[in-house]
Amino acid sequence: MMVSILIIYLNFQTRDLRTDHLTGANNRLHLEHYIKARIRNSTERKTFGAIMIDIDDFKSINDRHGHAAGDEALKNAVRVLKSSLRRDDFIARFGGDEFIVIIDIQTKEELKDAVERIIANINHFNQKGSYPYNIRFSMGYDIYDPSLKMKPDDFVNHIDQLMYSNKKANH
Repeated sequence: MMVSILIIYLNFQTRDLRTDHLTGANNRLHLEHYIKARIRNSTERKTFGAIMIDIDDFKSINDRHGHAAGDEALKNAVRVLKSSLRRDDFIARFGGDEFIVIIDIQTKEELKDAVERIIANINHFNQKGSYPYNIRFSMGYDIYDPSLKMKPDDFVNHIDQLMYSNKKANH
């Protein structure tokens, strides 16, 4: 009985160390370990896609509706991402109002389909009008190419730059 309780306790501790306390998404530290492992195990035939997501005008949600509404918007953003992706896809809060999604796919077409599902679901969320704010995303995404031998930080910077290009194009 004590061993079972200890195992349960250790599982909760591990989950707490890997999870963003506000949104329930994976945290940045877990992301760093996860992406290193994915890159290390990538081959020409088995790679992955990644999406960097930024909530547009997040500061205005906080300024107009308060920090509780901002926290709620972050949680809603994660709910939309979870509803747009498969159960095994990896969603992490990168920091502030930025998230990274790691998807087990092989082609840009599959990745674009995932991005389009996210866009459709965020539009549906906004159309319901259940909250005093809308959530809009800027997204940068790509497939990891093992032949380029990018380090994790280089790949994250790459999709970050793509996300900022998307943000500039939307404004």
